[in-house]
Amino acid sequence: MNKTIKYTILLLLLFTLTTMPLTVPVFRSSTPYSIFNTGWDGTSKFAKLAYLKGKEVVPIFESFDLANIGEKNGVLLIIGPNMTFTKAEIEQIKLFLKRGNTLFIADDFGTGNEVLRALNVPVRISRYPLRDFFYEKDDRLIVSVRIENPILARNVTKIVTNEPSGIIVTKTGVVYFSRVAMINFHRRMYPLMTEVKYGNGRIVVLSDPDVLTNMQFGENRQFLSNLIDYLGGGTFYFDEAHYPGFNLYTTGTVTVTRVLPKDRAVELIILVATLILLNELGTLRPTERLVRKLTSRFFREKVNLEEVAISLARERGWDEKEVMEMLRRIGG
Repeated sequence: MNKTIKYTILLLLLFTLTTMPLTVPVFRSSTPYSIFNTGWDGTSKFAKLAYLKGKEVVPIFESFDLANIGEKNGVLLIIGPNMTFTKAEIEQIKLFLKRGNTLFIADDFGTGNEVLRALNVPVRISRYPLRDFFYEKDDRLIVSVRIENPILARNVTKIVTNEPSGIIVTKTGVVYFSRVAMINFHRRMYPLMTEVKYGNGRIVVLSDPDVLTNMQFGENRQFLSNLIDYLGGGTFYFDEAHYPGFNLYTTGTVTVTRVLPKDRAVELIILVATLILLNELGTLRPTERLVRKLTSRFFREKVNLEEVAISLARERGWDEKEVMEMLRRIGG
């Protein structure tokens, strides 16, 4: 093939590879509390924050027994569940906790209590909404300002909830509502978040999953960042299997990360064309020889065993044919 044609094809390929858009599949959902939901009631921003803080984010689409949760290590996050957990799934959660892992349940009026009851831990989430005099803009957006744990309290002045419930069965909490909070006409200081030990692991319970949603992300970002540190673990397993009517669809989006600005593309093509021209003129040959000389010290040519055998036979006075036959027999 003519050199001009070869170089023209090379330049066209270079231009195509540096300017061609890349299509990437993106999973999206409209299911509340799903990490694939980018709407106001999804948790995509929280999952992204966990990823940016170095966590491996792994969604679980199947039942916990099929996913073998009990054999994994990290943090299992169950956010706003609304489907029943089977006995087999509970057994997997028990194995997961006994291995020293963390279970995080964020729920108010869903099926989170099913897990807590099956695990037989002294924690329950009230079936009734919590009311308080301390709220922001709307009496549904209740504010919690008492944070007992220093990791969770780091640079946080408040946590904004959205129609929360409260934890009614627990010895202590790590985050509280005010002393005048009330649930079903019972007034006291209810915990928003608590923690209990289970085997070698622990269970962390938050009585409002809306704290994690995209709607509240702006106001709760620092607390959520602290929460990720507090939960620990290298991998976050997000439960996507316990939402009724869970839907997932795929859309193709075109990234611009591989699209060079026009001036950059022109500069790159000029650089490659200049190198091709210098090579044709022989200007690059001294540089090529120098590079070969330097690299030859590190990359030696492959040794020819037949040449070595013949040379050794001549030196020792052996029969060359017999030596070559012996070499062939041993696979030389």
